[in-house]
Amino acid sequence: MNVRQKGANGELEAAKWLHKWLRLKEIPQRNLEQVRSGGHDLTGTAPFFIEVKRCQTIQKTKWWIQAQTSTPEGGCPVVMFRQNKKKWKFLLPANLIGLDSGFIQLEVEEFLRWADKHVQEPRS
Repeated sequence: MNVRQKGANGELEAAKWLHKWLRLKEIPQRNLEQVRSGGHDLTGTAPFFIEVKRCQTIQKTKWWIQAQTSTPEGGCPVVMFRQNKKKWKFLLPANLIGLDSGFIQLEVEEFLRWADKHVQEPRS
């Protein structure tokens, strides 16, 4: 499978996962405009601006910089990543725990508890 196809499959997998576990009314959609105009990978995830990474090689700092760059002012960047046969993990702004910069990593259960308090969309 080529890298572009693996990325697209990862975005679709992440969208379905978010729909199910955050109980979103609609399945988030891939942001097909990002190739031309930049931006995050999924739409319909407010207030989160999500970058999806589905790969074996972990590059958290690189991904975090990309997520911050693609998030508009006032938005919350989130990197959602997963290696083969492992659970999703999440990077969020470290300012959520009082630090000035950087990111923190959350496991699935922690992310779901945190995100449940911040999802803006009505639940299904």
